[in-house]
Amino acid sequence: MFRKSVPVFLILGACFTVATSETRGKEERQVPIVVTVNVDLEIVETGEAIPLTITVSNGFPSSIYHSTFSLTPNEWNGETCNVSLVDIYRDDEPGNLYLARPKMDIPITISGTGRREIKPGGKLVIRTDARKWKLRDGWLPGKYRVTVRVNNLTVDKYSKLSVLADPVQFEIR
Repeated sequence: MFRKSVPVFLILGACFTVATSETRGKEERQVPIVVTVNVDLEIVETGEAIPLTITVSNGFPSSIYHSTFSLTPNEWNGETCNVSLVDIYRDDEPGNLYLARPKMDIPITISGTGRREIKPGGKLVIRTDARKWKLRDGWLPGKYRVTVRVNNLTVDKYSKLSVLADPVQFEIR
């Protein structure tokens, strides 16, 4: 009886190995919200703005919401609400350079954030300047890789999500 069982276990083990190796590297998104980031300039001059365009795409069958003060840059950093530059690397050096997020000096006349609806299949565009985030040693010349996260996207009354974008690259000269 033992001899008949051994081949069955070997066959099952081989099938499992083949099935798992075929799925490696082909990971699909589990949540249909996609955040993409583009740097408006691939090469930025030292001291100039680093304009980022962040797009949130909704693949859910219902609306989702992004809470913010603004979708475009302003002097009190309202567009940075619920947006984070979480990983910032220069010239492939080890260690994240991120030091501090921008301070929001919200005018007294503004009572709170507004909810921006993103309809099913729709997109929301947020523009900001990466230089608003502080780095260890500052934004020095070099090649950068930056990962952006959009926080607190409201999916329903029970769920809020934070979604990472693929890293974006640019150079400061």
